[in-house]
Amino acid sequence: MKTSETDVKEKVRKAYGRVARTRKVASKSSCCAPPSHGPDYSAEEIASVPPGAYLAAGSGNPVRTARLQPGETVVDLGCGAGMDVFLAANQVGPSGRVIGVDMTPEMLERARDNAARSGYAQVEFRQGEIEHLPVPAESADVVLSNCVINLVPDKAAVFRDIHRVLRPGGRFAIADIVLQGSPTLVHRTLARLAPCACIGGALEENSYLEALRSVGFEGVEVVASRPMVAQPLEQVLRTHAITVVGRKPGRGA
Repeated sequence: MKTSETDVKEKVRKAYGRVARTRKVASKSSCCAPPSHGPDYSAEEIASVPPGAYLAAGSGNPVRTARLQPGETVVDLGCGAGMDVFLAANQVGPSGRVIGVDMTPEMLERARDNAARSGYAQVEFRQGEIEHLPVPAESADVVLSNCVINLVPDKAAVFRDIHRVLRPGGRFAIADIVLQGSPTLVHRTLARLAPCACIGGALEENSYLEALRSVGFEGVEVVASRPMVAQPLEQVLRTHAITVVGRKPGRGA
C-alpha cells in the first residue's frame, strides 16, 4: 500500500521532533552528515550562532553561496533549530530580515529560544509547510534551504512557492540530496526506505534541476557537489549532496 503524503509528513515531523528534543550540540551527525574531508560549517561559523542552533545535519552550506547583502529579506525553508537563519542574519545585519519556516513545533520552540537568548531582533520563525509558505508573494530577496526538500513528496509545489515568494530578480540557494543511477534501480531501492530517511524522497539529479527550471527559474546551476556518506544502501545508489542556485526573472536579475 502506497504511503500517503499525509503519512509521510507525519513520520518526518515525528522524526525531527525527536531530534529537536534529544540532540545535543556536540552529538553525532545524522544521516545527512558531512563527508570525511570536512564539515559543511566551519568552527567560526558554528561559534557565530547561538548554542543549540547547530544540529550537525545538512547537505551543504547554502548561506555561503547566497551572496547575502545587508538589508535583504531572506526566507529559510525547513529552518530546524535556526543554523542557517542565524548565519544569514549575521550577514544581512539589523536592517535585514530573516524568516525561518518549519512544520515541526519542537524545532520552532528550540529556534525561538535560541533567538530570544541571543538578541536577534531581525529573526522570526513561523510554523508552516514549505509547499505553502506563510510568506507574502514577492516579499523575499533570497530563499535558502538545506537538506529538507528531499523529504517533501510534492517538490514541484515547493519550487512553485519559492518562485511565488521571491521578488523579481530574487534568487535561491538550496542544498539537497539527489540520486544518480538507473531510474528502475532508484525506484526499487527507494521503495525499501522509510519516508523520513534522507534519501527516501530524493530525485534523480537531472530531474531535480529540470523541476526548478520548469516553474520559471533561470540560471539554475549546481555550484557544489559531493558524495554522501552514512547513507543506507550506499553501495546500491549513488547519492550526492549538491548546492544549486538560480533566480527568478525580472529586474535585478
